[in-house]
Amino acid sequence: MVNTSSLTTNAPKITVRRIQFGHENTLQRHWFRNNPFMTHFMNSLHSVFPAGERYFIRSVKWFDKQIQDPELKERVKAFIGQEVQHGMQHEKFLKTLDAMGLDGTAFEDWYAKNAYANDEKPSHESVWFGLLEKVVGKDKQQRIGLAITAALEHYTASIAETVLKHRDISAGMPQDMQQMFLWHAAEEIEHKSVAFDVFKDVAGGSYDERMIGFVFGSAYLLYYIGLGWGHYLLADKEMNKVSLPQAIAESAPTYFKLVVETAKSVLPYVLPNFHPDDSDNDLLAKEFFAESNLYIEAKSA
Repeated sequence: MVNTSSLTTNAPKITVRRIQFGHENTLQRHWFRNNPFMTHFMNSLHSVFPAGERYFIRSVKWFDKQIQDPELKERVKAFIGQEVQHGMQHEKFLKTLDAMGLDGTAFEDWYAKNAYANDEKPSHESVWFGLLEKVVGKDKQQRIGLAITAALEHYTASIAETVLKHRDISAGMPQDMQQMFLWHAAEEIEHKSVAFDVFKDVAGGSYDERMIGFVFGSAYLLYYIGLGWGHYLLADKEMNKVSLPQAIAESAPTYFKLVVETAKSVLPYVLPNFHPDDSDNDLLAKEFFAESNLYIEAKSA
């Protein structure tokens, strides 16, 4: 039974927006500031989002029948709707990478199987989750799995806060690509507390389990984004390898700002009394949707 007294009541409204971005056949190979190092980092994000978001949905659904609070039920439904749309839009772009000879779909398939195994068998998400279930049992494995989702949702909301606050980070992207990432970022802020509330108030997750999820989630995030980044750099046969050090140097200030500012938002997660709604970033999402209203209406399905 959910403890309704501890549920957040001031969470931002979650709106499912069905937007069709038009960048599939218009991008140059090195579409982010003509810089292969930066472009392939973003290509890696495109690749890890879809399977990750499918897992986020499954991990929340494990506890769906235990949710009694009507408001939380509606927030979970909208959370799922947003995550489905995110995955669809990022996955579409992988076909563009395939056309460039960068094997985007192949990497995403490998990542999905290696990290999450089979979408239809949630108790055996991958070797990692299978081993975890053998050690701690199915119930605890699912709570820790949801804790991983809560941690990664905090990471995405923290990154979202950084890129919405510091628009110079995404400057130089084609318009549709920039709008896509900022749309995704703003929606991550809108649903930032859903998985956390299900973990804590419905699944009864403990602080220790939350920290285990944070450690696992952090490792997953860094490991698979790094692998994707390396995959695209190696697959890019048209990249001038001699100029790569210059590309790295040119991108260093952007990455430094992204990492430092995101870390400031991420670290409060380790505090025992932390809640995602403690992060005062809702206005950033509202401002983005207000300024992008005409674009979103034009691109909506």
